Amino acid sequence: MRLNCMIHCALVGTTLADADFNSVRRRLHKDMSGRGGDPPGKYFHESIFHPHYDGRFADRVLEYSEQKRALKSLIQTYLSTFADIGVETWLMHGSLLGWWWNRQIMPWDSDIDVQVLEPGMYYLAAYYNMSVFHYKTPRLPDGRDYLLEVNPHYTNRDRSDWLNVIDARWIDTETGLFIDITTARYDPSHSAGEGVLTSKDGHEYRDTYLYPLRDTMFEGAPAKIPYRFREILEAEYGASALVNKDFHE
Repeated sequence: MRLNCMIHCALVGTTLADADFNSVRRRLHKDMSGRGGDPPGKYFHESIFHPHYDGRFADRVLEYSEQKRALKSLIQTYLSTFADIGVETWLMHGSLLGWWWNRQIMPWDSDIDVQVLEPGMYYLAAYYNMSVFHYKTPRLPDGRDYLLEVNPHYTNRDRSDWLNVIDARWIDTETGLFIDITTARYDPSHSAGEGVLTSKDGHEYRDTYLYPLRDTMFEGAPAKIPYRFREILEAEYGASALVNKDFHE
């Protein structure tokens, strides 16, 4: 058991390793995942009612304020856990953009994106795959279980494996919300030379854009972001995304 004090949130966590799936899946008797309609070979199956929910654990989309609270707990527990187990992780994509604007998840976002390096993913698979972490917070006095699940295709470095671009997930077993964890891998044969990191979702950047990682805060929790975060965001979203305050769905 551990105690970790954060701004606006005290987290108490317990790890239950190698959880039996049925013991974690408490609420539902019917599987609401989209596995039946997904192509063969795809490991993670999003729900049939929303792409950012795991249908094994949920049967509905949360009301906005409830979802916002759940997402905040989701990222806080994730960041706390990875700091405890010693796996380096950083914000990426829409979550990094949310950090840029207000150090929080974007109001319209229902997902969170993070990355780890390839050795970190191997470590997670070897020692923490299918582990359940139980946390209590002021917002969750009765506690909540979070499942760390690693995609067995994480060893496949080929970017043609488009069905399995997500290498792992941190899943709220009460609500079905999850964090997508992708792996940044060095590509020694890249045409741009040494030091290029790639992921199976098609993103790539030099390691000098990533390191040294910057320490910051996100949703009230200690977090890390790429060193050249501005260039990474501009490459993905365009320079206007960092200054334009108008959002269009």
